[in-house]
Amino acid sequence: MEHAHDAKAARIAGECRVFLAFEAGFAVDLARAAERFPASAREALPASRRLPNDCDFTQKPLRVVIERASIEVGSWRTEAAVEATLYDFGAISIAFRIPFDTAPEALRPLAALLWNNAALAAEARRMVDAVVATLGDALVRPELRPTAEDFVVFSIDPASCGGAISVDLLGAETIAALVRLEDAPLAADGVADAVSSPIAYGTRDLAVVDWAAAVVIDAEPAATLAVLELANVQLVELKHLDSELDRGLDQVWKMASDRALFARFRLRSNLRRLAELELEGAALFDGVTNALKLYGDQHLARVQRAAARRFRIEDWERSIARKLETLGSISERLEARQSQYRSELLEWIIIALIAFEIVRTFAV
Repeated sequence: MEHAHDAKAARIAGECRVFLAFEAGFAVDLARAAERFPASAREALPASRRLPNDCDFTQKPLRVVIERASIEVGSWRTEAAVEATLYDFGAISIAFRIPFDTAPEALRPLAALLWNNAALAAEARRMVDAVVATLGDALVRPELRPTAEDFVVFSIDPASCGGAISVDLLGAETIAALVRLEDAPLAADGVADAVSSPIAYGTRDLAVVDWAAAVVIDAEPAATLAVLELANVQLVELKHLDSELDRGLDQVWKMASDRALFARFRLRSNLRRLAELELEGAALFDGVTNALKLYGDQHLARVQRAAARRFRIEDWERSIARKLETLGSISERLEARQSQYRSELLEWIIIALIAFEIVRTFAV
């Protein structure tokens, strides 16, 4: 019997989800956006028996199903129904579905084809352009970034898998190839690293998360998929914010080193721009990092931590926090310089008044 349990699955069924996340603007008014899309829905974290009631998004995203022409990916095709998920902090995630029913090894060519797939990226960009046009003024300060962050999830129905659910069911080499989007064999240490942290809630589910893709075996995968999709969205938002802060810091250093004749007269407007950059950066940072609350749910929290670790989310967060602190420090110094300018101006006014009184006295 043990040999039967350890046998690899001959055939598996499910779907491949391809997520592409875009930074579209500063914020989305989701209530107004819902009025502009037919059959749209504000979605909570999908309900499940294993989820506590307090696990949910702080601002429920808006999910819209859009009919598009099917796209060929090798010998596979995407489904016509494509999902667009809008987040309140200005991100849009496009999700393609590719159904499969095949041997586990047969998915490896599909995985390789999904690496930076140009056809899916171009279609996702066209969809986002259309969504942005439909949103109109419900999108605050639209600024669609040219690049997207992609992530692939192979979601497998456990009913199609014979035997106990484990890494051995599909084979460590196959899972490693899928989560690294590789068709060619990986080295032993690469395989070991890719499958080093499998996550399971019960005996009939499994999640293996890596930086390019994930394998999820679950009869109720919706919550896990939502967590992984959000992690991909957080990554694109943090990269965008880090880039914006870099650009802002370059401008700030120019402000701080400005020694032109009229520099002190530009200082007030520069301080106002600096304060806006600080506030907007802090607001976006808080909105992105606190978008989902998983209090009391250890399984989804582990999935979220695994994605954050593979995506190096903490490194991006530390970089952004450090740059926000730098902005705050420079702001304090510029404010001190402005106070110094005011004191000097006041001194010169007093000297001028005294000189005027002296001249007037002698004139009399």
